[in-house]
Amino acid sequence: MRDDKIEIIDKTIVVLKELYGDKLKSKKPQLRELIKLLYIIGSEYIEITQELYEELSPLPENVKFKMCTNKIIEMKNNYDLYEIFNKESNMNAYGNLRIVGLDDIMFYDYKKIFSNIRTNFGENIEVCIKNTYECATAMTLEWIKLGGKKVITSFAGIGGYAPLEEILGSISFLEKINIRGNHKLFPKVLELFEEIIGSKLNGNMPFIGTDIFNVESGIHVNGIAKNPSTYEPYDPSEIGRERNIIIGKHSGINALEIKLKELNIKYNQNYLKVMLENVRKLSTQKRRGLNNEEIKEIYDKCCI
Repeated sequence: MRDDKIEIIDKTIVVLKELYGDKLKSKKPQLRELIKLLYIIGSEYIEITQELYEELSPLPENVKFKMCTNKIIEMKNNYDLYEIFNKESNMNAYGNLRIVGLDDIMFYDYKKIFSNIRTNFGENIEVCIKNTYECATAMTLEWIKLGGKKVITSFAGIGGYAPLEEILGSISFLEKINIRGNHKLFPKVLELFEEIIGSKLNGNMPFIGTDIFNVESGIHVNGIAKNPSTYEPYDPSEIGRERNIIIGKHSGINALEIKLKELNIKYNQNYLKVMLENVRKLSTQKRRGLNNEEIKEIYDKCCI
């Protein structure tokens, strides 16, 4: 892995305050814990406001905080950027600067745009790409690959920003850039975040979804049993998860055998066909994969 200095500024706490306001007053202990975890998993700075500083003090120790005192330029589209280039002859004079928006940058020559941003605004520019077109993660990563050093995120993409966990995971596992952070705590951050907002997130969300390592299709189960990297770009344990083989209407004999071995059940090969028929029937009735207890019950009925 290569070592690149990437400065991730996470504004989850600021967005939570904007969205939930006074409802967070009873969540101060959870917010302080969330701040610690967001920093531990890899954020370089946790952004806060003066109001949050006063409300949440004393803030967790050994965490780097950032008050957003930058000049902020909001850009709804690519054309706004060139208007600013034309108006100002020396953008470096602004010092610290944050660009927020660039929602539609994926539709244009983003490499050229990013190059112009660095040339005109300097190396300290912070880029905060919004997620209107579901491309904030991809474009933030392109900014990093093209030499950008400072990016803005929020956990689970709350508020319409690049999701922190997707940026951290992609940098580490896909781009192979060595960054600080313990990604095995993703599930703990998710649990606390859901407690704070009072709702569950989609189980298929990249890097934090509770269901992303559930596998049912027979060909997928067989492939993973032989070589996990066939379908998994990284080991589940790297983000604090475990692979979960789901047995259901799409499962085959091989998948059923793997599941029985996982459950430490000694089985007779002769009973597997009958057991699989019962599995598929029950799974179809319930319109979902079966849990471990249901698999054990079918085994007891068919094989004992």
